[in-house]
Amino acid sequence: MQHSTLYKAAILALASLGAGAATAQSSVTIYGNIDIALESHSKGAGDVAGTIWPASSSVAAETHMVAVTSSVSSVNQIGVKGTEDIGGGYKANFVLEGQMQPDTGAQSGQDSRMWGRQAYLGLTTPVGEIRLGRQYAPMFFSFATTTVEALGGADLQGFGLIVNNLQIRQDNQISYWLKTGGLTAALSYSPQAGVDQKVSSSRGQAAGAAGGQILGGATAGGETSGSGGRGQTIGLFAHYAFDNGLSVTGSYHMNKFGDAVAYSAAAASLTPSGVLFNLDKYTGWALGTKYVIPGLGTQLSGLYHDGKYEMDDGGSIKTSTVGLGVKHPIGDFAIGAQYTLSKFTNFTKGKDQAVILIGDYNLSKRTKIYTRFGFAKDDRGNEANTANPYLNGAGVGVVGGPLPVLTGFGAQETPFFSGAGANVGDTTRFFAVGIRHMF
Repeated sequence: MQHSTLYKAAILALASLGAGAATAQSSVTIYGNIDIALESHSKGAGDVAGTIWPASSSVAAETHMVAVTSSVSSVNQIGVKGTEDIGGGYKANFVLEGQMQPDTGAQSGQDSRMWGRQAYLGLTTPVGEIRLGRQYAPMFFSFATTTVEALGGADLQGFGLIVNNLQIRQDNQISYWLKTGGLTAALSYSPQAGVDQKVSSSRGQAAGAAGGQILGGATAGGETSGSGGRGQTIGLFAHYAFDNGLSVTGSYHMNKFGDAVAYSAAAASLTPSGVLFNLDKYTGWALGTKYVIPGLGTQLSGLYHDGKYEMDDGGSIKTSTVGLGVKHPIGDFAIGAQYTLSKFTNFTKGKDQAVILIGDYNLSKRTKIYTRFGFAKDDRGNEANTANPYLNGAGVGVVGGPLPVLTGFGAQETPFFSGAGANVGDTTRFFAVGIRHMF
């Protein structure tokens, strides 16, 4: 069976934690993945009447586009990793990993940081591994080991992960990893994982810039004193693989916002200084399972995620996401499908449903061609405003499900469907044909 690049990389990384060194040696490896496609998407204009979203904003813009794009089936990456066996069950290791955009040759993702995907130094010991630097959040691995895809732009089972960027990657992280038998577990802490004074979709590049920046933005992880614990983050992850092809996983994430606020320039004339929320903290947890049917190679997976943004005034915005997936190999081919439902369980009570069909043909062990076809529909739900109360100021309304709303608030870096996303109260349709090569 042909597993996805990300799935194989995650499993190999987890499996290597407890491996002892046979001989003293050092090595450096260059690796990567290139994914590029011709895609077409159609995004309805949506309905944002009576809300903070201006009609001219991207939240309401109708889009019809045909383009060469990247990272559809799996996210592009290029990395350098190294290890040195220093004896006695100890190893030093490092990972430097960045992301490129092959359609233009530019750096992409993580605000174009050179090593924005990962940049850490680790020490493996007889009782586990310690890593320091920019790393994946423990929550990420629950999704990476459960999805039937590779968490690319068309992977719907990542919806729960992207309601908060800090569930994907974190600056300044210290983590401890342990593997014993079928169990792999991790614990992480960051003093400032990536929360600026203003959380906003405007992506300001300077810390504290007037427009703010997304969670995990380029300079959002700057460590400062007197910020009320802003950016402090902890994470937990556990994964157990049984011998019969079944695996189960669970994870937890918490980050503080301290003195940070949610900000929108679109609401500057309606709320005090454009502040939407006085943020307190975010918590999220996930439970998932995956089963690979022996002899058939069919993958079945399911994942549930629950998240909550808490405000200083005691209010909260809660999300829940269910993702289901199936993928079946037929010789060099593989077919599959995913379904996801993500919703606000309070706030607007808006929801997003999405379906995608998967088709792969493996030209070799490293190269495949693929097609993806799907749609996502946003239900705008009810209007959330000061009567609830969730927002600062009078007459400010918000409608929509988690995907367009949290993108507008700056919680997400890149919307799904390779940046197409969805507008409030409307449907996005997506089709792509591409090729992927890993090295």
